[in-house]
Amino acid sequence: MTRLFYAIVVILSLAFAAQADPAHEKLVERWYTGLATADRAVFNEILAEDAKVILEDIDAIQTKDEFLASLDEWKNAVLGATVRHRIGSTADNTITVFVCYQFPSNSTYTREIFSFRDAKIIESAQSSIGEACEGF
Repeated sequence: MTRLFYAIVVILSLAFAAQADPAHEKLVERWYTGLATADRAVFNEILAEDAKVILEDIDAIQTKDEFLASLDEWKNAVLGATVRHRIGSTADNTITVFVCYQFPSNSTYTREIFSFRDAKIIESAQSSIGEACEGF
């Protein structure tokens, strides 16, 4: 009986550890809402001061200030685009998201991994999976 009790405790602790922190999920939702309109105020609020945005495909790492400065260019790129996302997995302080960016002339499918500290995003790492958004 004691073994059964401990087995249940371990299983429940693993199940709860695998669930995303609702605050982290909210930050991810705000990220994609902000992307749709290139909303500098949203990103200024949700990114930690020492945050990094990693664009693996072009081997670039942006600071928070560099990312905020790039939003003017992104605002033009996102006109007429649709951005859809779904959470793929969660861990202690990370969430992996699969994203379909459908622009008027092309699309891209990415994996984006977010890391969190003190209710802020401290890192976003994006890498391309392909051009087709199958599964969305």
